[in-house]
Amino acid sequence: MDISIKPVFSFSLSYKVFEKLVTCGKYDGIHSCLTVVTNADKILIHTPHKRYGLQNSKLSISEIKNDIAMLNMNFPIRAIVAGKLKKDDDRDILVIGSSSHFLAYHVDENYNLFQRDFPEGVRSLLIGSFGGFAGNTLIVGGNAIIKGYDGEGNEILWLITAGGVNSLLLMDIDKDGQNELIVGTDDGCIKMYKRDSLLHEFTEGNEIQNLMAVSPSQFMFSVKNGTIGVFDESVRMWRIKSKTRVTAMAMYDILGCEGKQIIVGWKSGKIDVRDAQNGDVLFKMKLNDFVYGITCNDYRGIGVLDLVIITADGEIRGYTTPSVNLLNLHNVADEEMNNLLSQKQKLLLELKHYENNIKFNKDIQANNDSHLAQSVPDNVGVIPSNTRLQIGISTSYDSNDMNIDITVSTNNATTIRAVLIFADQLFKEETLIAHLTKDASRILIPLKTLKDNAQDIHIKAFVGYPTSVQFHVFELTRQLPKFAMYTIPHSLTGSPKSIAYINGLAVKYAPGDSYVEFRITERLKRICIWINQNFLLPSDIEYMTSSDSDATELKLNLISLRTGKNVCLHFNNDGKTRFYTEDIGLAGDLIQSLVQFLNIENMNSIACFPVVYEEIKELFNKLQGLQETEKQINSEIVDNVNQIKSHLIRAEDARYYNGDDVIKYHNEMMNTNEDLVKNYKIRLVNTNEVQLALKRIHSILYSASKLRVGTFAASIISKFKDALKTNNIEAVVKIIELGEM
Repeated sequence: MDISIKPVFSFSLSYKVFEKLVTCGKYDGIHSCLTVVTNADKILIHTPHKRYGLQNSKLSISEIKNDIAMLNMNFPIRAIVAGKLKKDDDRDILVIGSSSHFLAYHVDENYNLFQRDFPEGVRSLLIGSFGGFAGNTLIVGGNAIIKGYDGEGNEILWLITAGGVNSLLLMDIDKDGQNELIVGTDDGCIKMYKRDSLLHEFTEGNEIQNLMAVSPSQFMFSVKNGTIGVFDESVRMWRIKSKTRVTAMAMYDILGCEGKQIIVGWKSGKIDVRDAQNGDVLFKMKLNDFVYGITCNDYRGIGVLDLVIITADGEIRGYTTPSVNLLNLHNVADEEMNNLLSQKQKLLLELKHYENNIKFNKDIQANNDSHLAQSVPDNVGVIPSNTRLQIGISTSYDSNDMNIDITVSTNNATTIRAVLIFADQLFKEETLIAHLTKDASRILIPLKTLKDNAQDIHIKAFVGYPTSVQFHVFELTRQLPKFAMYTIPHSLTGSPKSIAYINGLAVKYAPGDSYVEFRITERLKRICIWINQNFLLPSDIEYMTSSDSDATELKLNLISLRTGKNVCLHFNNDGKTRFYTEDIGLAGDLIQSLVQFLNIENMNSIACFPVVYEEIKELFNKLQGLQETEKQINSEIVDNVNQIKSHLIRAEDARYYNGDDVIKYHNEMMNTNEDLVKNYKIRLVNTNEVQLALKRIHSILYSASKLRVGTFAASIISKFKDALKTNNIEAVVKIIELGEM
């Protein structure tokens, strides 16, 4: 029989629910309360076990259902989370984040625990133990920044990232008794922090939206483009792509297998139950609306965790672990037999094609007739047995053509009908299809990468003859180096070149005045190996004893295929190294790649980026102006509100004493209200400008921290924090330049 899972309870809140704005907390320390954000910036708290008798300006009881309480907020809500934050208190605190601040609210006692400004805009919230701090820590993710607060609202953590923080996760990856912080950002990166030090960084092809712990050493991620996967520490175990995107995830044993499965909710309303080890689908079910939240809690108050699923229209379904193993009851024999029969038919058809191919190739060899293959019937996919697919990856740097060129060709008269290239970080939809209008044995596909990431390129080519109906599919995989978009602007042969030859090449673009300088103790021979592994050069660079024994330096002058600007790498035998580039982010990526290859744990550097320094100063000046404007707008909004209240009171008084003035006061109130709406829109635009400026500042500071390694990189973050608190622009510039104030 087929698996059938029915909910143990189901009901409707009769309110709309928003994605990711779902949590569950025990606000009285005992009963689980489902908490969601609904229309008009209201927070709905549902508990079937407790009736709220207290009502005030914030907490109000629904007139329809007395098991629902509403929190009325006067600001747009971006994130919510519930957890234990107050010392010696088992009651959960509800934290609410907006675009300008966040609020820690004690639901049971109905008061604000603390409120803090957060001008970067709250994007994600998490409560848990982190970094050896006493008690639980509230971690707030914003635009390119992460801050941590203790139970009293004191700031105890400050980290900067390159993108907006969409998701947060705490788990003890290295099993040392202290949780690490895993961060998912909107630029497609997953970062793992040990307190204030970056341990690992992984790059996916799109915006990271959700993170979830699977086991003590494994965590799951979901990407905006519909990709899901699981990492075991720093190794990706599996990865699956879907047409729709994930909206919620949880771990729960819904099949009674004595082990938890991955529960995945999709925007299409589909629920997948997957095996955590390989991602295989064990069970599916379909709901009537989008899945916007999944939580695991004792919602019935019987001491057993339930799986609670929330949809966009407010429908709630609860599932529990069955007493029997449902997989053992599932009759998989018929399903497996159908799959095997289908596979058998495919293999028989494929075998028939191979037999036809062998027969015609034997006829060609026996008759020594190379034209026989051209007379093969259209419905027979026959090509010579020695057909090979040849892949070439190179760079072109003409002024009108600066690309990575992928050349696909065959070694005989066969033609290529189409080429499919799959790369998860190279194309917007992860796949490129090149379909030729005329048959050819060679095709050139120009590409450009948006980011500097090493990635595998999977190539499938359909090979046959011009009259063929069936084609042979050749599959090959090639790796694109991390810095493939930088090449030597000279035509070189494919044979390896010596250091002396590279140093003797004419310099087409002189190094600029932006650079980073540091020292390493490594031979030029090892540097050549790093260059060959990470760059797509016309020919490799080798340390040749015959010509390079007296070489004291290596000068590698490159050009960027994205911008056309020069990038120069200068290495000296005495360890002095300079990277010339105007892009501080590229300089940081080059340094991080080099030190990782050379296993360098700590390294400081001296930076000189005049353009960046000017941009920092302009951003700070712009930010100060925006903050002054915000104060002025807030003052005007307060005045507008007071005037509206005054007009309303006068209009009410006029009803009893002078009816002719009622219309006048109402008109004045409407005019003031229009001014209030205008000021609110201006404040909204101003707030967005503040967040963009702060995000750019934090992005620059993050790139500056990547110019250092180990303890030097960790210490520079705290120095940036101190300088930003006092708006000391000169100190920020000096820290970027020297790594110290």
